[in-house]
Amino acid sequence: MKKRRQLINPDTRVLLKQIGIGIIVIVTVALLVTGVWYGTRLAPLTISQVSVEGGKTIDLSEIAKLANKQLEGSYIGIIPRRFTWFFPKKEIISSVQSVDRLHNVTVDNVSRTEILVTFDEYLPKALWCATVESDDCLFLDSEGYAFGKAPRLSGGSFLRFIASGEEPLIGNTIIDNSLFLSQIRLSELLAEHGWFVSHIEFDQVGDVFLGIVSGGELKVIAAEPPESIVENLLTILASDEFSHIKPGNFQYIDLRFGNKVFVNEEPADLQEDTAGVSVATSTDDF
Repeated sequence: MKKRRQLINPDTRVLLKQIGIGIIVIVTVALLVTGVWYGTRLAPLTISQVSVEGGKTIDLSEIAKLANKQLEGSYIGIIPRRFTWFFPKKEIISSVQSVDRLHNVTVDNVSRTEILVTFDEYLPKALWCATVESDDCLFLDSEGYAFGKAPRLSGGSFLRFIASGEEPLIGNTIIDNSLFLSQIRLSELLAEHGWFVSHIEFDQVGDVFLGIVSGGELKVIAAEPPESIVENLLTILASDEFSHIKPGNFQYIDLRFGNKVFVNEEPADLQEDTAGVSVATSTDDF
């Protein structure tokens, strides 16, 4: 007599099936995670070198440290941040851009094991100050863009710019680029003739006032070409009447009225509270 085949309870069969599927899923996931864990740590796919290029005064090793710091650790404890296909590019750029004076930061793969960080550096050309005597100034680059706070400087290290009615603000330009460059050019031309400019102040109607290092002030129009301004000044200084004029022995020379130049002198033998003499002169006479 044949033994009767023992049937498995349907509920038990479903449970065993679910357990089997669960084991398969767990094993598959475990194998996948293990494969990803080891695969993303292969030396040929791991960023081991960070190269840095750019700037003139920035310590490149410090930039490399910032980039390497962003490459530390892993994503969800599995994929290392140094894995060449998923390295944190945006985070590296953001970290490097946090350094004063840096901009135009890029990060690119040189190879599967090396990335290159490049950047441009803002170089200080002048200062933007709230007032002539203020210690609270910002650095300006060669385009007149304010990019960072300047330390307290002495000795006329940089030419100072002041914009009437405008507070220095990082990220702003002090004035229209062409006007800024024009005044830089004017200060350079004056320096060639021994007239060194300590500060330049823009007012709100287009006039510019240039303070001379040894004393005195030049008043000019912002839109006038620097070469014309210097030519007018030299014409006045070449005349017998004003050949004695030099930095330190006059109050101001006003060059804002075309061929009419106004000179306010303060002779060296007079006291400071003695008013100078204003003279209107036509450059046509020389």
